[in-house]
Amino acid sequence: MKLYLKQKTVLDEREMQEMYRIEHRGLWAMYTLLCAAVVVQLFFGAGVAQIAGEACVIALISVAMIIAYARRGIWDAHARPSARGNAAYAALCALGVTVVSLGMHRGAMRALVLGAGTFALCFLLLCVLMAYVKRRQKQQGDALEESED
Repeated sequence: MKLYLKQKTVLDEREMQEMYRIEHRGLWAMYTLLCAAVVVQLFFGAGVAQIAGEACVIALISVAMIIAYARRGIWDAHARPSARGNAAYAALCALGVTVVSLGMHRGAMRALVLGAGTFALCFLLLCVLMAYVKRRQKQQGDALEESED
């Protein structure tokens, strides 16, 4: 594996940027389609055993990406960390869970309870993550200032 990682690239900077852009789009397309596949399977009545593989892949990739971004102090390419943004993302997640629960004929009350629980959990986790990312950004800024002195 080390031999593979140490190979010299034959691409120039423009080609590398284009390759990264293609990989970025491919990753998010694959991630979105995998999530859609799980939702469609749930609507068709698939059991937990049938969606376990896809759900594990989604969970592992999600956690790995969140950890990688947070360790580097990166929140999002288009937004800064904020409680308002966290509430919006949590509301979108809660809406998705509510719609899927209703689609699975779980009952309106149960779907609303699941949606509310999802909102609370997502909002809490995003706020904890936001605090960590802000702390990492401050640490990186302080380290940069020290290296300039």
